[in-house]
Amino acid sequence: MKPAEIRDYLEREWKLARELKDRYWAERKRGLAPDAALRIGDGLREHAGRLRPAWPDAAAREADLRVHTRVSESLRRVLSAHR
Repeated sequence: MKPAEIRDYLEREWKLARELKDRYWAERKRGLAPDAALRIGDGLREHAGRLRPAWPDAAAREADLRVHTRVSESLRRVLSAHR
């Protein structure tokens, strides 16, 4: 690469690029049907499994279950408070 090309790359508006990317993905996610969101999540899980075949181990699954249980209980309390 030429020095001018490297300079041009480094001087790009990276903050603007990040904001546009964040906006794009926020809009894209808002428009997803539940089944599409589940397919994306499952694809991410499969990818993580290929990168780290031993993941999730028993400890990670246990920690995940505790988080899900806590969130579920919190949501139940909110629902009860609004009835």
